[in-house]
Amino acid sequence: MHVKLTATYFLTTDHAKSRFGQPVLVNRATGQAFLPSDSFQAYESWQKMPATQIVNKMASWRDFSVEERKLIERFLGIQREPEGPRPKTGDVSDTPRYFTLKRVTR
Repeated sequence: MHVKLTATYFLTTDHAKSRFGQPVLVNRATGQAFLPSDSFQAYESWQKMPATQIVNKMASWRDFSVEERKLIERFLGIQREPEGPRPKTGDVSDTPRYFTLKRVTR
């Protein structure tokens, strides 16, 4: 998946530097890819900063679809809270999930 942030930069999971679905920020002109922890100067008028700050700044310039926003949030390390109440200990699973299970009683 690709998310165009600016004319020069986009996020993608389709790059050799991307691992385990972690998106990378790619400079379209040079092909150079950046991980969230990388620091660099995206434009001459910007100071050097972590890639997460760069993406956060670029992402504030326009609206994105739900799927695009999810990829941006994955790059930024943002985890959404699961919908609905969390299960009780010992109930189905203690791991967060992004859907709500309903228990069927007969």
